[in-house]
Amino acid sequence: MDVGDRIRYARKQAGLSQQELAKLSNISTNTLSLLERGLTSPTIATLQKLADTLNVDLSSFFLFSKLEQHVYFSKQTRRDPVHITEGYLYDLVPGFILSTFKPFEILINPGAISKKMVKHSGFEFLYCLENELLVMVSDLIYLLEKGDSIFFNATLPHHWQNKTNIQTKIIMVQIRSEKDSNEPCEHLERSQPSDFPIDQSKS
Repeated sequence: MDVGDRIRYARKQAGLSQQELAKLSNISTNTLSLLERGLTSPTIATLQKLADTLNVDLSSFFLFSKLEQHVYFSKQTRRDPVHITEGYLYDLVPGFILSTFKPFEILINPGAISKKMVKHSGFEFLYCLENELLVMVSDLIYLLEKGDSIFFNATLPHHWQNKTNIQTKIIMVQIRSEKDSNEPCEHLERSQPSDFPIDQSKS
């Protein structure tokens, strides 16, 4: 099943016509028709609009290699980045439908900060691949440098910030229970102009 087939399948599951989905997603009906027939390649922005309208994960449109049941192989060269306010997000297991375990690679722009002090069900794991990241959990601040990691109960209010002048790369893993797996990831919707109360970045 290719991207066009996945879009068409999701549209029909939602009970929408092409005209209805196009209008709700603010794209042309002709564009949607071409996408579903595989006659044009979608942009991430278009896929994001469709995913938001259809209330599905963006990764449900991506191609992936399923070697056998419950095994998913993801090639780095076939991961499409999702542009977020703070930088870029890569789904590390595209095509993996269960949302109880979601790993992401995130490229965080200089000075970027996540949505201020969010909290949600489950647990969260962060691993710093490049540069550094300030992470606030409740009223404590942790400086993650390259190779450092943090694991915490995500019901505690938390957010993070790249206070340096170069890009930071992290791995983020969200772990949810089955009953809470449909809750959205609230980190990456919009950045805030606020700052951490304590500066623990490198001098």
